[in-house]
Formats: sequence, structure tokens, C-alpha cells
Amino acid sequence: MEIEIRGYRICTHDDVSDQPGLLKALADLNALTFAEYDGVVVPSQEFMSWYTQRPGMDPRLCQAAFAGERLVASVFVTLAEMRLRDQSVQCAIIDTLMTHPGHRRKGLARALLQRAMTAMERADADVSLLNTAQADPPAGPQQLYESLGYRPVELVDRWVSRTAGSSGAHALDSVGVGEDVRRGLQARLGQRDGWLALDQDLWLWRRAERPSAYPVEVVRTSQDVVAAVCTGPLLSRGEEQPFAVLSDFAPSEEADYEGAVRELLSAVPANATATMLCGRSDEKLAGALQVAGFERAGTEIAMLRAVMPEAEAWIEPPMNQWYVAVESVIGV
Repeated sequence: MEIEIRGYRICTHDDVSDQPGLLKALADLNALTFAEYDGVVVPSQEFMSWYTQRPGMDPRLCQAAFAGERLVASVFVTLAEMRLRDQSVQCAIIDTLMTHPGHRRKGLARALLQRAMTAMERADADVSLLNTAQADPPAGPQQLYESLGYRPVELVDRWVSRTAGSSGAHALDSVGVGEDVRRGLQARLGQRDGWLALDQDLWLWRRAERPSAYPVEVVRTSQDVVAAVCTGPLLSRGEEQPFAVLSDFAPSEEADYEGAVRELLSAVPANATATMLCGRSDEKLAGALQVAGFERAGTEIAMLRAVMPEAEAWIEPPMNQWYVAVESVIGV
């Protein structure tokens, strides 16, 4: 249903008749919104075309605001099965909340989020998840989310290393994107809070149906750690820089984390900066990253909101070890 707020037309993405035009407008708005953010994907129409095909992203839940015919604010909502408190729950993931710089401080973000929360309830979501940059004391987006009932549940650090490719030969095996690899990751990481059920659709979207600028390889180290290495440009101080994003670090019980991190670093192109997201609850990986020469370059907060009343008890910290879905923070 379309409504008007302070001269802005608010509707769902599904209500927009010109879907190709919406895709281009989303890419343009993404570029305007995140041009000065460090460590995020370089906006493009190819990337946006892929991202909006994310399994569970529902255009009937995604919200948009227009000034005349121009898209000036938007938010994506994805429904996913998530692990929380040793059970599977229905989660509505909020990401890529964007507002045109010339239309900020007019209540558009709050209006879109409130409509999205109403839509989540109708879709029978149990909880809602989002990630945002940490502010101390809380301000800006974090303050907005807290005012809407979102609570911090995990701090997620972005680590970077500019010494990639300097460790000589590596001992990595490419393991492909077969069903056995998907099941292996599910077995190793699937008990963490925040884990998104890795069905075949999500697996293929993440690993096979990708934009050409961000190819990914799934590898296994000699320490029996499986991880994904995605190469491509990310934004750094407003400019495109070559990066390698390391994600889905899935160790065996006996794995040497430090040795595995060093092997992963040696496989990164020499001209690229390696980056990895790590929740504070994963102290072993954080320690290995620090020993291997990584430095913290920023901190995100994973926040949860109970949609159904019975979910209030599920979002009380502390959590179990937290899984970071890299596509909801960096975009890859």
C-alpha cells in the first residue's frame, strides 16, 4: 500500500511498476549513500542486480521513498532461517538502509523501518537482525535502531592486513562449491548464533551466481580450515582499492588458527589488502588475526529486535559464538 509522508511517496519495492528503472535507481542511491564508507562493495548495477536476487529478499517487505519520481530512500528486508539459542527461528534481516544526502533528517529512515517492522509481523518473523557501525556514545543510525527496539548482541571487528601475498608459497586446496562443501560448512558453523541456514539456493547465490567483479574461491588450508576468498574492489577513503575478503572461516576442532590465517594471507594477491570480519565472541580467531599482523579498522554492531513477544528472551546477551554473514556488512 502506498502512502504519503511530508510530501514523500512511500511504497514497497513490489509496488514500483518500473522494475528495471528501480534497479538502476537503487544502484545510484547506493553510490551516493556509501561513497565515503570504508570497506564496502563498490556500487554498480551489476552488483545490485545480483544482490536483489538474494534468497529470501522479498520486494513486498522492502520499502522505498520517492520525491516526485526520484528514489531518495530504501531498505532491503530478507527473510531467513537463523540459528538462535540452539533453535531455528524466522529472522527478518534489515540491510542496505539508504537515504539520499539531500533528503536526510526528514524522518524517512524511521518511516521505512516502521513500515518494514509491520511487514515483518505480518510475515510471521520471530526476530529481526541488522548490522551498523558502532558509535560511542550511541548516535546516528545506532541511536535510531535502539529507539526502535533493536539491542546490541555482538561487536564485529573488521580486521585488515596489507602484508598479503608476502608469505611465499601456500598450501591451499581449492575445494569448489559442491554439495559436500556446503554440508561441511553447515556442520562446522551451523551451531553458532546468527547462522543462516545454508540451503542450496543461498549457497549457489553466495558462491556461484556472483557478479563478475567479485569472484570467490572456497579453499582448504593444510590446517584443515575451510574458508572463502573473494577478490575485487572495495571502497577505501572514497576510492576503489583491490581487496581480498576472507570469510566463512570454518576450522576443525584441532586446527591451528594462526597457521591457517597465514596460509590464507599468502594466497591473497600482493597488491590487495586482506580484510576479515570477526565477532568478539570468536576470541581464538581474533588472536590469530592479531598475531598474523592484522589490525582493527572499524567495528560493527550486530543488533536484534524481537518481533514476536516470545522472542524477547532469545535476544538477551550473552550469545553463543556469533556467525557473521559477510554479505550483510561488506556486501560480498
